[in-house]
Amino acid sequence: MVHSTEVLHIYRRILRAITYLPDSSARIYVHNEVVQRFRRHRPWTSPLHIISNRVRKARAFAGCFERAAHGSSEDLQRVLMHTYGRAGARRRELVKELLRPDESILPKDDTALQQLIENPKAQEPVDGKPSPKVTAFIASQRRNHPKESDRPKIRQLEKPQKTIWDREPVAKLQHSRWLKWWAQVLEKLLPPVPKVEWDRLRDLSLGKIPLDEFPMRRSRPVENTEQQGDMVYRYLQLKLRSEAAQLEGATFDTTRGLQVQTKTREESLGENHEVLLPRARRRLYAHIWRLTPTMSQDETTKVWTVVWGTGKSLIAAGTLTTPSASDMELFEGMENLPEPHQQIVQPHRASGAQVEQYAVKRQQWEEAQLAKNV
Repeated sequence: MVHSTEVLHIYRRILRAITYLPDSSARIYVHNEVVQRFRRHRPWTSPLHIISNRVRKARAFAGCFERAAHGSSEDLQRVLMHTYGRAGARRRELVKELLRPDESILPKDDTALQQLIENPKAQEPVDGKPSPKVTAFIASQRRNHPKESDRPKIRQLEKPQKTIWDREPVAKLQHSRWLKWWAQVLEKLLPPVPKVEWDRLRDLSLGKIPLDEFPMRRSRPVENTEQQGDMVYRYLQLKLRSEAAQLEGATFDTTRGLQVQTKTREESLGENHEVLLPRARRRLYAHIWRLTPTMSQDETTKVWTVVWGTGKSLIAAGTLTTPSASDMELFEGMENLPEPHQQIVQPHRASGAQVEQYAVKRQQWEEAQLAKNV
């Protein structure tokens, strides 16, 4: 039997751990999500085994939030993935927002509106005909599928022309195939986020805006005792606090006395936990940014445009850099460098003349290297 006091302790533990997350958006989103879920399941009307599973999951989430607040990269990535809609409930909400009908599908007159009210499922995508907005996004994700994504790539719908008996497939079979494909698409979608949120991810990953610092740990409250009510004891406390304020890094604790902090903030934060450096955190934001698109529609042409995050690396963004002087030393002694579009023939796949030409170039290169060393 799960006692209500245990649930209350877990609830307070989660809320306390959320306040130490190093991301302001994550603190707001996770706090609202936790409060909403606990209030939703507050009435004890579910069976006992379901309540036990919920308590077990809540305890696991509390540990995840605490480790993320202490700098664990895996747990922090999990929290940020849920915050920015790459997994969890936020992703499902963004998928619903993506599937919401746009202006091209809305009823044009009163007759169409009455038909929509009488048959609300008429606007749902049927037999491979989703809205233009969803079609444009699916095509964009298929072209720009992130390599880091845990979700597989969206495949095209295969429509068989003939059955194994060389007959036309019936409509029911085609519809069932489309329903199965549509369910897989909904599971693989990486829905777009608002432009403001996408810009924040870009700026955090590229270093245009500073990262949120890890919040300082709050000290535990001290219980009031009869000794603290003594005027002499209060005077001594006030005297020690005033002297400690004049020393750099000195604090006065009523239970431990005068303390002098000799470690930096990062050292004291990571004394018993992993310290996540700012560079590693920016790589983490860049990883999430590559999985996050944003979508907008041109007001004139009504064409949907999808923009995906590229990351900080120029090679990952599709831009090749020019070779440096140290790279060009590898090709020193060669008369003509192979063009990028030309295929380099391997010796074991080449003809006799090509192998001989390759051997001559190899010998010339070795002689040039030997002369250079001499």
